[in-house]
Amino acid sequence: MTPIVSVNSLSVAYRSGGRDVPVVHEVSLEVTKGRTLALVGESGSGKSTVAATLLGHLRHGSRITGGSVHIKGSDVFALSARELRRLRGGTVAMVTQNAGHALTPSMRIGRQIAEAGGDIPVTDLLEQVRLPRPAELARRYPHELSGGQQQRVAIAMAIAARPEVLVLDEPTTGLDVVTQRGVLDLISGLRDELGLAAVLVSHDLGVVAHLADEVTVLRSGRIVESAPTRTLFATPHDPYTRKLLASVPRLDDAGLALVGEAGEREVRPRAQVPANAPVAVSARDVTIDYGSSRAVHGVSFDVRRGEVLALVGESGSGKSTLAWTLAGLRTPSGGTLTHESGDLARPAERRPLSLRRRVQLVFQNADTSLNPRRSVGDAVRRPLRLFGTAQSPAEAEGLARKLISDVRLDPALADRLPAQLSGGQRQRIGIARALAGEPDVLIADEITTALDVSVQAEVLRLLDDLRRERHLACLFISHDLAVVRGIADRVAVLRHGVVVEEGPTEAVFASPGHPYTRQLMAAALEPDPDAQPPGDEATGWADAAEPDDLWTNHGDGHRVRRWRPALLEGNP
Repeated sequence: MTPIVSVNSLSVAYRSGGRDVPVVHEVSLEVTKGRTLALVGESGSGKSTVAATLLGHLRHGSRITGGSVHIKGSDVFALSARELRRLRGGTVAMVTQNAGHALTPSMRIGRQIAEAGGDIPVTDLLEQVRLPRPAELARRYPHELSGGQQQRVAIAMAIAARPEVLVLDEPTTGLDVVTQRGVLDLISGLRDELGLAAVLVSHDLGVVAHLADEVTVLRSGRIVESAPTRTLFATPHDPYTRKLLASVPRLDDAGLALVGEAGEREVRPRAQVPANAPVAVSARDVTIDYGSSRAVHGVSFDVRRGEVLALVGESGSGKSTLAWTLAGLRTPSGGTLTHESGDLARPAERRPLSLRRRVQLVFQNADTSLNPRRSVGDAVRRPLRLFGTAQSPAEAEGLARKLISDVRLDPALADRLPAQLSGGQRQRIGIARALAGEPDVLIADEITTALDVSVQAEVLRLLDDLRRERHLACLFISHDLAVVRGIADRVAVLRHGVVVEEGPTEAVFASPGHPYTRQLMAAALEPDPDAQPPGDEATGWADAAEPDDLWTNHGDGHRVRRWRPALLEGNP
């Protein structure tokens, strides 16, 4: 078939200091109808720059220094402004990473889809992207939708004018595994139904293995390897490709993987937590409400010094709400939340400094949690002064540089602004800031969600090193089950604010006892196009827990909330 997308020896550069700085070097690729090409690589590899050229877009200050981009035989960068407008949306459409930011918050969903163009009724488009009650949903605002629903609306807007090429820029980053699987299955179905050519930009090699037909690997703006998906995942030739694939956590890893430059892989066993390790933080029957809505219902757990407890579940399961409450950003409605040094049920501003510094939070997005106008050194020095860890500016300066060194960064970076650091470096600064209070409880809320696989592996190793060295109790929030398998000692699975299963990581992953846990595992994507899900899809079930009979115990702390198969319609 004649390719609908043809990129020939494309080179892109931007001006800096009076000279051209190349960001893409002689990239060539082709995509035909009904096929998906994935562009993969670390941040700065040029994959998003290449994808944006399909819509005739270049970042400010950039220019094409060589080659061409053709869509349906037309040179994109030779089109007039009017022809370019027709191309965007009409021939090529884009689904961006964060639909919540891409949608206009003050405009109803139906109107936004209608403005995208095309003759297809809004309700028909919403039905096509598998959204229930489309007429009702069209009247809602973006904030009234879940993350998965927002992403489906963005896809509906993209296909409204029936384009022939779909550019997918990290379309599932930040989504939980169940929602991610649903969105990917939707995209795959629409591609086949509408005969779309798709270009996928992703750092998630599980997503790539599930969706792509061909893969092109980029490094520093150059193609290092290009092959059909099965071939590349089975027999990668370039050491860089082998390293990327080896860096991806697996569901069967019994610890974190240590990866060499040539892709050699060794799994480091998890640290052993002594049986007599003291409990650092304890929750008993905690409930948390948002107005009249209950977000967390009767959750109990202990986290010991040196231990990592992971909370997993879909968006809206209550895991981040629990984390924020533990950090003092919300107040529980009931139950007890205690630290060995005091009561954690009070908000942070009402906790004494001696207690507040003992429980620290590392935020999900370091980009938005660091002040863009202040140096990263200042971000670390501020809690040192607040908690009285440093008695003078000179001491604060020295301690800040030591903390930056402790998170495996060059202390000279203390003078830089957040924008001058990579995503992985900013996340390490976030960890250094949390360590400034000398805590014994660290809350890590989705801290590796948006990171490249190799950077994610480095941050996870750092967190594991710190909990070993400092005997930290760590509450680890994640929707990535493979990451949880590698770093957590124990797992608690939440659904709608209720713990449905908990126990040692090995026991829960080896024999998940609750249908919901099996559903999460079945939805997880391995970096293998032929991988079979480790769990069975949940059929039908209902909660069978009674106030005096909540759990089925499987031994060694592994217990499952009581459930029963749901009767199918028509059965007695």
